[in-house]
Amino acid sequence: MAQQLREAALKPEAAEFYPYLPARMWTAAGRVVELVAKNRGISASAVDRLHRVLSDGDFKFRGGGPAMA
Repeated sequence: MAQQLREAALKPEAAEFYPYLPARMWTAAGRVVELVAKNRGISASAVDRLHRVLSDGDFKFRGGGPAMA
C-alpha cells in the first residue's frame, strides 16, 4: 500500500508572514518546506525533524503516515 503524501496549507491568519505562499491551498509539505527555507536563506536539505521550518501555529497538515506526523 502506498503511503499518502504529506500536505501543508498556510492558515489565513499567518498569510502576512508568508506573502509568497497562497493561504488555504494544500501543497506537498516538502515543497512548502523548500519555499520557506529558501525565503529564509537556509538549505532545505539542512532541515530535520528537530529544526522544523513549518510551525503548527502557521500551517495545517494532512496525510502522511505516523512516522511523518
